[in-house]
Amino acid sequence: MRKSLILVVFALLISGSLPGNNIEGYEKVFTQARSLKSETQFSNLIKEFENVLSKNNPVKDTETLKVILSESYFEYSEIVSDRKKKEELLRKALELSEDVIKSNPQNGRAYYVASMCYARLIDFVNVFIKLDYLNRFDRYIDNAIRFSNDELYKGLSYMAKAVRYMSAPWPFSDTKVALENFKEAEKYIANYSGLYLYLGELYLKLGDKKAAESELRKVLNLPPHPYFLAQHENNVKLAKQMLANLK
Repeated sequence: MRKSLILVVFALLISGSLPGNNIEGYEKVFTQARSLKSETQFSNLIKEFENVLSKNNPVKDTETLKVILSESYFEYSEIVSDRKKKEELLRKALELSEDVIKSNPQNGRAYYVASMCYARLIDFVNVFIKLDYLNRFDRYIDNAIRFSNDELYKGLSYMAKAVRYMSAPWPFSDTKVALENFKEAEKYIANYSGLYLYLGELYLKLGDKKAAESELRKVLNLPPHPYFLAQHENNVKLAKQMLANLK
């Protein structure tokens, strides 16, 4: 499965262009690049998207292309190691996603991207701005949940909200709210191993080793989600480490 996806992605990128004026084609290439987490693929993908958007009347659905590009910036930031480059990509993703939100206040996917950018950018700002960014994340992730029609993004949004309440320092954390949102996420992304990895971590924080083991074993038993192949491999690795520590 993974090998076939790699071949498809490289075939598209080596050709020097993406499917002309075809949002579904753009979406497919983005999905493959995200699944495989390749810096080279994202770099080429972003250049292509930026080139298309720089032209007059590039595609019929410019809004969707902007959202895909903003999410490409965000996903690229997740895999680059250089801190300055990471922040630069996050800022670009945030600016573009908020631009979409201004023109369409009901674009759930744009809210999701913007909320994730604020969550990551908290690490790049001083203590006085951190709280503001956390509040912006809260507003945006609630709108992502409210307006997302795609089950994947609704589920990811619930999961992001759960992680926020699980990870934030007191008094901004709430394990009960975290668990509630993980359970909501499960309604939409029950086939994503990352959900159960976080649930295992949450139960460990609550001191419930039996429940934690049950969730972590789900990570090992699930087949790879086609949209998150590389992430699944990492999830399995982490789950095995956490299970070993439970013994």
